[in-house]
Amino acid sequence: MGLKNQKGQTMVEYMLLMAVSVSLIITFLNSDFVKKTFGTGGKLGMMIKGNNQFSYRHAFATNHPPDIPRENKDGKSHPSYYQDNGDTRFFGPKDPYPR
Repeated sequence: MGLKNQKGQTMVEYMLLMAVSVSLIITFLNSDFVKKTFGTGGKLGMMIKGNNQFSYRHAFATNHPPDIPRENKDGKSHPSYYQDNGDTRFFGPKDPYPR
């Protein structure tokens, strides 16, 4: 004796497949690896935060000169803006402004 109506079997299979997929994704997102890398205080987030702070403070995007240590967070010492010889690392006009 066989079933003549199999309507809904495909829907049940897709629902089971979705339940397994969602449970795998949730398990991965709650893993220690993801939390250590991307979570609050994670390695990747802290690295990006440090690079952004340094870039904003010292006007360098990626490569920083050896005269400014990466750990320099002192606001009073700003060698990127004004150096001992009077130069600055910020861009300015090529020619003086016309008067």
